[in-house]
Amino acid sequence: MVKLALLGGTPVRQVAIPWVNTMGEEECDAVNDVMRSGNLSSFLGRAGDGFLGGTKVKEIERDFADKFQSKFAISVNSATTALHAAIAACEVGPGDEVLVTPFTMVATASAILMNNGVPVFVDIHPETYNMNPTEIERWITPRTKAIIVANIFGLPAHLNEIVAIARKHGLYVIEDNAQAPGATVNGKQAGTIGDLGIYSLNYHKIIHSGEGGIIVTDNEELARRCQLIRNHGEVVLDDLNDNETVVLGSNYRMTELHAAIGIEQLKKLDGFLEIRRALADQLSQGLREMPGLREVVIPEGYEHSYYVYPIQYNKETWGISRSTFASAMKAEGFPLNQGYVKPIYLIPMFQHKKVYNQTNYPFAFIEDPIQVYKKGICPVTEHMFDEELLLADVCRAPFTSTDIKDFLSAIHKLWTERDQLRAYEKNTVCST
Repeated sequence: MVKLALLGGTPVRQVAIPWVNTMGEEECDAVNDVMRSGNLSSFLGRAGDGFLGGTKVKEIERDFADKFQSKFAISVNSATTALHAAIAACEVGPGDEVLVTPFTMVATASAILMNNGVPVFVDIHPETYNMNPTEIERWITPRTKAIIVANIFGLPAHLNEIVAIARKHGLYVIEDNAQAPGATVNGKQAGTIGDLGIYSLNYHKIIHSGEGGIIVTDNEELARRCQLIRNHGEVVLDDLNDNETVVLGSNYRMTELHAAIGIEQLKKLDGFLEIRRALADQLSQGLREMPGLREVVIPEGYEHSYYVYPIQYNKETWGISRSTFASAMKAEGFPLNQGYVKPIYLIPMFQHKKVYNQTNYPFAFIEDPIQVYKKGICPVTEHMFDEELLLADVCRAPFTSTDIKDFLSAIHKLWTERDQLRAYEKNTVCST
């Protein structure tokens, strides 16, 4: 018998999991060039040459458009503001409904509320964790204006099916592609399959500039509206005597500094993805030999970016709770996230429907809502959050093949000595 680390034994991994600094001399030189130029931001909030920003902002937009084979790219200061700009560009307004996954960062849904739209949550597919196309049409009403799809964990959703449903009903599709840059569906870049796609440059994404976001689209009018929303468009329209377009803009502008960093990071994306995919392939092969743990499922023709690696846990096979398993893995040196995020509709803002002070808007715009935010409306999402899903953050630099072997060794150690964990769990329950 080998004593488990949770019970005082020696852990498989005895050093903390590192976070790698992906910044190199290239980013430092780029920032220094901007600093020496003195032009940290070249936007002007009026019509004219400065309306679309400065040299680096325009360069990163060209680079993203080229890289992801999109006609237009619009830089902003975060993926959250990118989502809001995209929603506003689709003219979502008071009382309009937008279908969205409940299994993503809250900004994907709160951005809808920022334009007084109402989120309607669609359950996820049990293998991909993305919006399930078979669940969409039951939630469509005459008020539905758009669908926001999150390509979660680095895997594209069933985008072709979702876009086909959207076209049938005359709906926009917005891809929240923050976690899946470089992922593809039959060779086409995730983020470019819907009407608009959102990329994130937040500090913990695959590539980053600290903060920042990029919107891509092939639709010239949507691109123009995003540009207006980014930079106080209501003033610009007044300058142009444009009495037809209606837009309320803000300051969602990216700085030259962030753009300069993002330009260099984008050049490294393919290299980062190569490392992630190689480590993930090794992990998948190892997990196939482990009882009670399911590896990533990738539909045919899809390519994954592995922002994180999802694992499904079967407590019946192991005879212990997911929580005990995760605690034991953490003790062995490999912390795991349990369940990802609470389904968005169960957080207080949606439970109490208090968004703007103590009013019930925008929910009050709809007298007969198709969806009541209560437990049970998205059972697959809730089950994954409560029972099955584990997330491993090991498929990235500076991890190596040896680290993946250690991760798998830790799992094998727990499986071999699972009677210790069952006794531990029983004693813990009895003591409480």
